Amino acid sequence: MMKSIKGFTLVELIITIALVAIIGVIAGLNVYAYTLNRNLKSAARAITSDFSFCKGKAISENTRYQIAFDVAGKSYTIQPGTPAAVTKNLSEFGSDIEIESASFGKGKTINFYTRGTAAPGNIKLKNSRQSRATIKVNITGRTYVAFDME
Repeated sequence: MMKSIKGFTLVELIITIALVAIIGVIAGLNVYAYTLNRNLKSAARAITSDFSFCKGKAISENTRYQIAFDVAGKSYTIQPGTPAAVTKNLSEFGSDIEIESASFGKGKTINFYTRGTAAPGNIKLKNSRQSRATIKVNITGRTYVAFDME
């Protein structure tokens, strides 16, 4: 009379390990894609926050503020009425974030005036997944962000 031995066979263990590995790879790729898109959203929200900051400072200090975008340098510079300018790089949010375009009237600079108005226009950001964020500013200085995630 033979006793039945309980346990797993080598084939069952190999199949289980292979399935866990496949699921892990799929999950890892999704986390990576999520991180890239999260970085794009963070960059867009930071620019939107800086727009609001400049609008508020222009009103409270009764002086014009502007933000000049450097498309090639992946950065932008906040220039108040005083000479103290602050430059921010989009690489702070990830090396793959870039400015696709910046259009405000005739240039790449948005002005915030003392009455709270602004030069209307938009900024387009993208990442390596070809996801895009579009930040629109209307004449009242109000900003709107739209995301097109891949």
